[in-house]
Amino acid sequence: MSTEVEYILNAISKLGYNREKLLNEAMDLFLLTNKDLREKVAMELYREGKISLGKASEIARLSYEEMKELLIRNNIPIRRGPESAEELKEKTEKLLSML
Repeated sequence: MSTEVEYILNAISKLGYNREKLLNEAMDLFLLTNKDLREKVAMELYREGKISLGKASEIARLSYEEMKELLIRNNIPIRRGPESAEELKEKTEKLLSML
């Protein structure tokens, strides 16, 4: 981060504002005004497996079906749910071990 940005963030913190909340709100506003970037971020996070299709559609501000179409147009495979009870159990155990 640039020195100027750090100075501003430090001053904001000293004034009693929550630095993390401010950064989150700034990012939300930036993405709100940048449709192309918003969609690219949603696709990248989905491609990496960090978010679900539903969350990707929220970030991109698209409907669920529009998000699916966007992913398909960009050659990003749509992930489906577990194909078996065993696969579901494995995924659950993996998630629980991360807690």
